[in-house]
Amino acid sequence: MSWHLTHDQLHRYATHTADDVTAMSAEAHLTHCSHCRDRLPTDEAWLERSWADLRDIVDRPRPSPLERLLTALGLREHTATLLAATPTLYRAWLAATVIVLAATLALAHEIPRGTLLFACTAPVVPLVGVALAYGRGVDPAHSLASVTPWAGPRLLLLRTCAVLAPALTLCTIAALLMPAVTTVHETVFWLLPALAMVAGCLALGRWMHLSMAGGVIGGGWLLLLTVCTLLDGTDPLQVFSPLAQAGWATALALLAAVIALRVRTA
Repeated sequence: MSWHLTHDQLHRYATHTADDVTAMSAEAHLTHCSHCRDRLPTDEAWLERSWADLRDIVDRPRPSPLERLLTALGLREHTATLLAATPTLYRAWLAATVIVLAATLALAHEIPRGTLLFACTAPVVPLVGVALAYGRGVDPAHSLASVTPWAGPRLLLLRTCAVLAPALTLCTIAALLMPAVTTVHETVFWLLPALAMVAGCLALGRWMHLSMAGGVIGGGWLLLLTVCTLLDGTDPLQVFSPLAQAGWATALALLAAVIALRVRTA
């Protein structure tokens, strides 16, 4: 390099007071001349802030599409991150739910008493999702989530809401497409049993893993249907009768009080 920038040229380039031609010439020269780069005056405070901002942008994880959607819906960023960090089994449950509901809906239109199959399946859909949405056995990130301020009952309820929203939506859509559905009761007859079983699973989660609690509640549901089927003159659909619905509502209210007390004392 046979020539170098003068002190005045370096000063005007560094302070952004040089004209466009001089600035472009100086920049092209500085690209290849280490001697002039070393003489270039720098603002150390500005340089440190610039590197800090750059590191923050590079190191910050990019939000997933689901996180951006939840944030757009009004959730806080950390809440959206917790909801989006769902276990793989939960996502598999969501895909399986669509397949199972589609299959039961198709069978309901093709076989006699096909509505009974949907009635037995729909209340269990949210329960299975809750059982797979939180816990050491199903969530690979549980050890990390358990040390956050949201850990415990609060995170459990947050994940439960994330399960109930798609589960109730999918089941309601499937119920609306069932044959001979004409009233609101025929659309949501499964809702109270489903919510009561979810509440029972959350309550049992205090003493056992949530997946195990879901298995206990689900086994109880199957036992109830089996007993109703084996009893002479008893229709399994009696578990959705007005009297049974009152019992489900009572159980839901009591279990919700237990869960609320647990969250308050956590």
